[in-house]
Amino acid sequence: MEQNLPPERLKIISPVIRELEIEIQPEEVKKEYEKVVDNYVAKARLPGFRQGHAPREMVSRMFAAEIREAILDNLVPDYLKRELEALGVVPVNLPTVKSLEFDLEKGIKFEVSFEVWPVIELPANYLDNKVRQEEVKVEEKEVNDVLKNLQENAVEYLPVNDRPVANDDYVVIEIQGKEVETKKFMPAEKVVVLAGHQENEPQLNQALLGLGQGEEKTFEVEYPADYGQKKFAGKKIEYRIKVLEIKEKKLPELNDELAKTIDQVSGLEELKRKIYEDLLKHRQQEAADRALNEFLEKLAAGLDLSLPESLIKEEAQTIINRQFKEADWNRLPAELRQQVEEQARKQAEKNLKNHLLVRKIIEQEGLKVTEEEYEEDLKKIAEERKIPLGQLKSALSQEDREEEWKFNLLFQKGIDFLKEKVIIK
Repeated sequence: MEQNLPPERLKIISPVIRELEIEIQPEEVKKEYEKVVDNYVAKARLPGFRQGHAPREMVSRMFAAEIREAILDNLVPDYLKRELEALGVVPVNLPTVKSLEFDLEKGIKFEVSFEVWPVIELPANYLDNKVRQEEVKVEEKEVNDVLKNLQENAVEYLPVNDRPVANDDYVVIEIQGKEVETKKFMPAEKVVVLAGHQENEPQLNQALLGLGQGEEKTFEVEYPADYGQKKFAGKKIEYRIKVLEIKEKKLPELNDELAKTIDQVSGLEELKRKIYEDLLKHRQQEAADRALNEFLEKLAAGLDLSLPESLIKEEAQTIINRQFKEADWNRLPAELRQQVEEQARKQAEKNLKNHLLVRKIIEQEGLKVTEEEYEEDLKKIAEERKIPLGQLKSALSQEDREEEWKFNLLFQKGIDFLKEKVIIK
């Protein structure tokens, strides 16, 4: 909560922008000046003087700019921090200095600008605006698809030596390339390839099929000039391959025994039931999240919510970074990048409004996280990660993340509170 200050000190520029003027008295500036000059005198190496014995006047004159910067670096951040704490103002971005006056006789006077979360007031009956959660269901085919994936994950590749290579075999080969034009050989390599895979060179897939263990074959690949790997671009390469080992895919039978190796169940039917319940629970959680977002969007629409520009940009960039690697982003056409940035900004604004509203609701409803709840959550996470509770606590303490953990726990409590109060199932 911001304290009442003279208008010439704290200025409310907008719901999210503040400007603050701070003065540092001359005696404090002079005291810091003496400390800094002492430090420069002790370290200065000037012609004709031993280190630490140069005249103060000479040192202060020669290093005037550096001394001034050191004084500002030492005093301005400290006074700004103390002033903000005294006022109860929490910037959401790094304050920027708008103006600064420095004079040993008059002191330091500076003005900073920064952004804050907006102050909002919720309607008294805000919890009356209920939203309905859509019904969800899980089809039998979806359960079978999950079972099929689990079966595929349990596949084995067993060595065979009584038949040639077939599609879907894992094949250990020795491969060596030679530039057709220069006759220069490349180093021979031992690699494992999946026969018939679409990402292989078509010529390699064709050459592999029908080869037996110990057999060799050659084929050529002519690479285009714009090929991704520069060492091959625009060249014709003759490859020699030799099959060293063939491993065939063996899919396990979908039965009670396989089910027991996948999960702690009595058999296949219990595994199916567990998959169904997990899918249904996940769908219900997604439906509840959509309903909550609908509630928060309607609540935000009825309020005049301004958002800090710095947070919008930061959140939008985070969204883009989750979607694109830097190299992929740089390859996008400028027009497409602009479209993505606009979409990311809209999503960022929605995310921040939801975050702001949940925080306000937590405050208004007096929600808290007790030490017992914090301890129970740590125990649960430690068990899930299979690490000692003390190790988790020590890591959080060393990384100074205890308060962040508690806030995330409190935020989730706010979300759970809203889901219970406003969602009709």
